[in-house]
Amino acid sequence: MALFASSTLSAKERAATPVIAMVAGEASGDTLGADLMAALKQRYPQARFIGIGGPKMIAQGFETWAPMEKLSVMGFFEVLKHLPELLQLRKQTIQHLLELKPDVFIGIDAPDFNFRIESRLKEHGITAIHYVGPSVWAWREKRLLKIKRSVDGVLVLFPFEPPYYDRYGIPVKFVGHPLAHRFPMHPDQQAARQQLGLSNDANITAILPGSRMSEIERMADVYIQAAVLVQQKHPDMLFIVPCIHQKARLRIQEAIHSFGKTLKIHLYDQQSQTVLEACDQAIVTSGTATLECALLKRPMVLAIKIHPISYWIMKRLATTPWIGLPNILAGESLVTELIQHDATAKNIAGEINQLIDNPELRQRQLSAFEKQHTALKQNASELASDAIVEWAALPSPGES
Repeated sequence: MALFASSTLSAKERAATPVIAMVAGEASGDTLGADLMAALKQRYPQARFIGIGGPKMIAQGFETWAPMEKLSVMGFFEVLKHLPELLQLRKQTIQHLLELKPDVFIGIDAPDFNFRIESRLKEHGITAIHYVGPSVWAWREKRLLKIKRSVDGVLVLFPFEPPYYDRYGIPVKFVGHPLAHRFPMHPDQQAARQQLGLSNDANITAILPGSRMSEIERMADVYIQAAVLVQQKHPDMLFIVPCIHQKARLRIQEAIHSFGKTLKIHLYDQQSQTVLEACDQAIVTSGTATLECALLKRPMVLAIKIHPISYWIMKRLATTPWIGLPNILAGESLVTELIQHDATAKNIAGEINQLIDNPELRQRQLSAFEKQHTALKQNASELASDAIVEWAALPSPGES
């Protein structure tokens, strides 16, 4: 069976039904895509959404051509292993989009995959927009030269980003972060615990091992060993873990069987927001989860290990001393970051214990998280929709 099904629209159908193509590469992109679809559907109820997306986008009516998980590969070495498959998928995606000629293409994150698609479509007169500016403020700012050739506009999530794009003459729009609008300013811990079947009196630490299997493979054993050390100092501690899918759950269960048989620990299918809302503090792998934790006002420790080659390259190209979004937004070491060799069970447990026992340290994080939430709360999907309609010159609803 062919990966892509042939599909065409008449000129009359196209006028009544804008074709909006998207490619999202991971769980956070799926959330952004679903929110953006909802905003665009307010303007264009008959719009057709096609490309590659995840379950949240599919629930909004998205027609996906391939499993989104094929793009969820992190790090230079990991990408290299999957390169032939990724290149073939990208080639097929470009071919089909050129045949279909959508009214606009929106690449959601996944820059290494999407920028090539955007460049080819732009060459053929199809408006190409990138949603979530790549971390040029963290490393490889010169990528902006390539980005300028590839896209018609970039939607960025953070207020410190537009000046980078302005310097290179790239159309840019700060839209805020959709999670800041979606997450409550004052989380309801009691309701979250009730939803998960947890006691209001429990002392709870959440463990978020990542959304990619490469992250989970590296961090599962370390996190469970750290939890055992935390439990030695806090015997009443309960640990809760959201599992992105069944494969992740099985890997974490394997770690518990090997290193944490004495732990009081509950695993949940997905529900990462509820898990964070229910906890008192969290151990988080770098990524969107650090921002979610900050928006839900939960003190945290960040820990991550990546492939040694990926780490070596990224360390030499980095332009910021931090990898966690709360620290980058704060411009200081607000949250402890344990990276690579520092991400040991002993170090993680020590930092979490300090966070549990030090009210001043907790409050310092919480005060900063409040300010960050306010700054990022910008009705992101609506602002993104405005920019897309403008840059793609989409007709106003009702125009013929």
